Amino acid sequence: MLIRIIVCCMIFCSCSSSKQVETKLYFGQFKLDGGTVSEKEWNEFIANYVSKVFPGGSTVENASGNWYDTAMHKLVVEPSKVITTVNMPSARLDQQIDSLGYWYKKLFQQQSVLRVDRKVNAKLF
Repeated sequence: MLIRIIVCCMIFCSCSSSKQVETKLYFGQFKLDGGTVSEKEWNEFIANYVSKVFPGGSTVENASGNWYDTAMHKLVVEPSKVITTVNMPSARLDQQIDSLGYWYKKLFQQQSVLRVDRKVNAKLF
């Protein structure tokens, strides 16, 4: 009987511990026309798009990124922004996150937005 209780507790505890997903999105700041995404444009993107997808919050970091431009055959180094968030995974959220990349590319003449997801066990304290 004791073994059954222990097994049930282990199953219950393993089911109740929530695995979350940390998502990092990398946004280059150079536009195809030679301009750069301004702070005002970036802040409007955060307010109008990102905050709606991540109402619980996110972290934005300034970065310097590089990538190989296959059309121009050269390494491009550019200022970038990285958004990090931790959420419970869902199909709806997955689509919303992908929509951020779509809208950023469309609004700011970008070729791509990098998305990296990894499973984490996060908790607030």
